[in-house]
Amino acid sequence: MATGSRVSKLKDMFETKAPEQVDPRRQRCFKKYQTSTALSEESNLTKLGHLQLDPAGDEATLSDLEKSGIDHIFSNACKFMALFKTGGLESVILEIQSELKRFQDTVLHIAVTGESGTGKSSFINALRGVGDADTEAAGIGEMETTMEPTKYKYPNQDRVAVWDLPGIGTPNFPAAMYLDRVEFDRYDLFLIVSTTRFKENDMFLAKEIQDRGKKFYFIRNKIDQDLESKERRSISQYDQKEALNELYNSSLDNLTKGGIESPHIFLISCWYMEKFHFGALLQVLEQDLPDLKRRLFLYSLPNVTSDVIDGKKVVMLKEIWKDALCSAVAAAAPVPGLTTAYNITLLVTKLSQYRANFGLDDNSLQRLAKRIRKKPEELKLAVQSTFGVEVSAGLIKTELSKLSRPAGKLRKAVKYLPFVRQVMAGRGTYTTTYSLLETAIEEMAEDAKRVIVKAFSEH
Repeated sequence: MATGSRVSKLKDMFETKAPEQVDPRRQRCFKKYQTSTALSEESNLTKLGHLQLDPAGDEATLSDLEKSGIDHIFSNACKFMALFKTGGLESVILEIQSELKRFQDTVLHIAVTGESGTGKSSFINALRGVGDADTEAAGIGEMETTMEPTKYKYPNQDRVAVWDLPGIGTPNFPAAMYLDRVEFDRYDLFLIVSTTRFKENDMFLAKEIQDRGKKFYFIRNKIDQDLESKERRSISQYDQKEALNELYNSSLDNLTKGGIESPHIFLISCWYMEKFHFGALLQVLEQDLPDLKRRLFLYSLPNVTSDVIDGKKVVMLKEIWKDALCSAVAAAAPVPGLTTAYNITLLVTKLSQYRANFGLDDNSLQRLAKRIRKKPEELKLAVQSTFGVEVSAGLIKTELSKLSRPAGKLRKAVKYLPFVRQVMAGRGTYTTTYSLLETAIEEMAEDAKRVIVKAFSEH
């Protein structure tokens, strides 16, 4: 039977019978036809925005979403599903745009304090993935060089800054007035740097920060020197893991006796960022930040360990459904000649951001090469993916032409997110945009891992 005849029969059936008398399978078929027809007739975002599911369908889908744990795959999917239920597709798109604006307005300020000679400046440089000799580096010196709070931005992300604070207890910054003098409210968290033992002023500062409701972390720097010293003095066989545990327990005992409960302590070396506790420090800082600041911090981090790279990948993968949906809406309400251009422009922007976030752009590779005293060309050999090497409109068009049916997470988006299903006219655009971004993220993450193996293999 021809499709038109089947549709005609279904229409007659719904006109002559009560809905509950119609077979459920036929109800679903006719509803799908109605949705498809409505979308083909409506050619602008305002009309698309009024699309709604029926209440029973909404409740069932929300229930399925909660059981599926879909938020772990698609960022804030349940929130957007609730928005769609009450305001249609337009509400979803407006919230995506609002969320993007909030993220673009998000800033993060990290305070670093400690006495002179503790390697505070080298630590600030290491946090930012900058070598001590770079023009962007914090000044190095055994004497106290910080006379007032000094701001150092991340090279690839100027909305994240590390502040070098003067040492506490100096004539210009007495302990009792320290937090007010350095403008305490400006900072999101505090890193207290020391070598050997943490001093009385360090513990005083930690208590003051805690009393004011912000987070602080103790950084014991130059741990490689402490371990070398232990190895030289070792009478029996030297065990680095055991020595590291002894140093950690010594710092814990020191701080506990000073009245600090359950302190966060990290033993690090700025020369060997891939070793000891540097990676764990970055992971804890990221986890302790609120959502938007967490994402911003993660994107700005240098690739110290594969865990950092995996963290970036997970966050990026959870966000791409939103970009794909915006592309699909543009395709479903087309302006002649502009839909394709919009999608290509979006993809160039997103892929360039991914490339920089994974540290694969030329500037990032040059900074890393300089810091580890290797040639950038050596590191570039580890970059093998299409968009890890280069991002251009021509390459994007070529890759889009190779894409076919959706797979994996994309099928889940179509299954669980009705606003994806509803934009039927733009579904092909949704599929290709999602697939391209997903593949690019997966491949760039592997590139980034090969780069750090190449960079730190001698360590």
